[in-house]
Amino acid sequence: MHILYIHQYFATPQGNTGTRSLEFAKRWVSAGHRVTMLTSTAQLTTKDLESVEGQRVARFSISGIDVVALNVPYDQRMGFVRRTWAFSVFMFLACWNVLRIPKVDVIFATSTPLTVAVPAVVARLVRRIPYVFEVRDLWPDVPVALGYVRSRPIIWLMKRLELMAYRFADAIVALSPGVAQLIEKRLRHKIKIDVIPNCCDTELFSPVVDGTSIREAKGWSDSFVCMHTGAMGVVNGLDSILNAAVHFRNEPAIRFVLIGGGKEKQRLRDEVDRRGLKNLDILDSVPKRTLVSYMAACDLALMTVTSVPVLEHNSANKFFDYLSMGKPVVLNYSGWQRELLERIDAGRGCPMGDDDAFFSAIEALWNEPETRARMSTNARAAAENEFSRDRMAQRALESLMRVKKL
Repeated sequence: MHILYIHQYFATPQGNTGTRSLEFAKRWVSAGHRVTMLTSTAQLTTKDLESVEGQRVARFSISGIDVVALNVPYDQRMGFVRRTWAFSVFMFLACWNVLRIPKVDVIFATSTPLTVAVPAVVARLVRRIPYVFEVRDLWPDVPVALGYVRSRPIIWLMKRLELMAYRFADAIVALSPGVAQLIEKRLRHKIKIDVIPNCCDTELFSPVVDGTSIREAKGWSDSFVCMHTGAMGVVNGLDSILNAAVHFRNEPAIRFVLIGGGKEKQRLRDEVDRRGLKNLDILDSVPKRTLVSYMAACDLALMTVTSVPVLEHNSANKFFDYLSMGKPVVLNYSGWQRELLERIDAGRGCPMGDDDAFFSAIEALWNEPETRARMSTNARAAAENEFSRDRMAQRALESLMRVKKL
């Protein structure tokens, strides 16, 4: 079976973002299928592209996957107009390419943005190729709720695009139960919806990694280190961690660490300086293989989002990395991840927007080393038994095979 995988932000381990698409595609190739990855250069590194530098369409192979990378730059720091332009350019170029890639049996299109569904729909209508649409984040719900999109005509257009993506899909993959439920409410027809969350890299992220050298180098040896890794944008709600640092500023044993980059990073640093906080370190992004050692150096992992209810349906990679590392997790929100943590006894959640509950959860686990040890074991067990890459990739492949047989 020849699978055309459309993902505008496909990344490799050379970068510092999630590699779900790479890991799924590798396993499908190992199962005997051919996979062509139609993507952009946005998340590919110079090393990824060194053999095809300067080409308008980069073509190369990685782990048996044929990659077709369209030269469409994208950066989270772009404004709305530039982002829209990047989405549109990729959409039109991808439409042209799906009509030219030969002998495709089925398409797997993964959002965001929603516009990745358009080339899949084109292939569905013109070439009769079935497709599965994977919904990572709910659009337009998230950008509208965050105030990124306010224009009523644009919101109307995005909603029509969302419904079109669902209507022409032969099956849907949702990354959380809440996303699946919301999609079901919007559909006027029945369609198979598989819930396949992000997965755990249990090989790279492992509790056997020693973080002692990092703790010593950073002066954290005697600290209870609470860490958040990844993007520092508005959606990540990092003011909750800043507020926690203020709350615990007179408790020198508790230290907070943020690692990553994004729009909010400089503002957070300015706030740390303005408030004279000595217990909050904000560090630059590091490659994933280096990040593992930093994560090994922490005692407690933090997951935060800004107070927008739709974000409780998120399925961020970092959450599964924390489980793989065997780290207890504290959320500043509820939803399916809180239910999961409490079911497997691997962490705690809070009512969204309740910073006092967030502080209390951190303090409770600081004072309960035996509870942390138990949660650590449970987190790793869940990573291996419930969210392994092999298991999640197989479920997605089964969805594709069902569609192919229709």
